[in-house]
Amino acid sequence: MMLKGPIDRTARLAAALAALAAAACSTTATGSHPAAAPLPGTDACVFMSSVSDWVVVDASTLIVYAPLRKDAYLLKLFEPVPELNFKQRVGFEDSDHDGRLCGDGGDYLVVRDDATPMRVPIVAFRKLTPEEAKQLLPPARMPAGQGANGQGANSQSPPSPPPGGKN
Repeated sequence: MMLKGPIDRTARLAAALAALAAAACSTTATGSHPAAAPLPGTDACVFMSSVSDWVVVDASTLIVYAPLRKDAYLLKLFEPVPELNFKQRVGFEDSDHDGRLCGDGGDYLVVRDDATPMRVPIVAFRKLTPEEAKQLLPPARMPAGQGANGQGANSQSPPSPPPGGKN
């Protein structure tokens, strides 16, 4: 049975739009999005009991130290955690119960606020060299009032002589 009139045109328009949408969804990875840079380090796992500290690099990246400060690991999250560097109640969940923290998506970063805990999958956990860790660390911040010479704004230092060497 052949449809004619406005219904036929509507059906053809809907079919054309569906085909166009399907074609738009089938873009390749080399489309408008650049390929993500490879993560530094090598895949690794650590026993959760050996985690001693961590530093927030950005909303989805931490450097974890286990067992010592010289042993740095990159931890990458599935999605960003807003204001992660201000969260005080952060922990790790070992969902496969092997006691290890790994980056295979089976372990989680858990952020506990006043509301419901947020569980974010850990998608990468990589051993870093000291140089890789240093490159990833955020720049050190000077305490308020500190100048480039390490002295506060109110500290007394001898005045510098005027140009020419005479007062």
